[in-house]
Amino acid sequence: MKPLHLFCDFDGTITGHDTLVYLATHLGAGESYVQWVGEEIRAGRMTLREAIAEEMRSIRLSFDEASRILREQIPLDPGFADLVDWSRQQGVPFTILSAGFHEIIDLFVPPDEYPWVRVIANRLDPDTEQGWICHFRDPGPYGHDKRKTLREARDHGEYLLFVGDGLSDQRAAEEADIVFAKLSLAAFCREHGIDCHEYQTLTDVRDRLESLRGGLTGITEAGEATEAGEVTEAGEVRG
Repeated sequence: MKPLHLFCDFDGTITGHDTLVYLATHLGAGESYVQWVGEEIRAGRMTLREAIAEEMRSIRLSFDEASRILREQIPLDPGFADLVDWSRQQGVPFTILSAGFHEIIDLFVPPDEYPWVRVIANRLDPDTEQGWICHFRDPGPYGHDKRKTLREARDHGEYLLFVGDGLSDQRAAEEADIVFAKLSLAAFCREHGIDCHEYQTLTDVRDRLESLRGGLTGITEAGEATEAGEVTEAGEVRG
């Protein structure tokens, strides 16, 4: 029997806008530089890890001031709290996997308000003189290999649900059993033949999960709801 586990990206998925892009554009090197970095990533001349490090290094503002601005300017997805409540009520662990930073995620998902949510992300050392310094989890091109966490969960016998939107989510989408995708991740899934449920907001994700599972706690590989909270080795849900 395989218990379910819901993994979710943060920037652009839980938030309405990417916090790192906002920081670099408005508080760091500026819009033209951010656009150039994006072009370098798409051309394969810069990794996502390198891009994030360069953009964060361009910021000299104090973290307290940047935090105030982020909270004023960056909205949460309106369905986030409901999706967390759904996972808690169903007994499905909820883990945020982010190529961003714990310190920023904690501004929007305070641990005392969301004790059910686990966060796995990089660390940030905001230095007003040298620029913000990144401490990445992994040495690879993404800075945080989300696929590694999903593989560990699979090794523990879990059935993997993943929600994302962008570049750092591609390897995780390849690993997950059920994928919810939007924007460039949805395009990636279509291009590479990865089945996914496309969504606009996390309310769509919650509603789709509820529909797939019939309000219960398990999903078959075909999306058929049954009377159980676990998935068998064959992908079938039973009570």
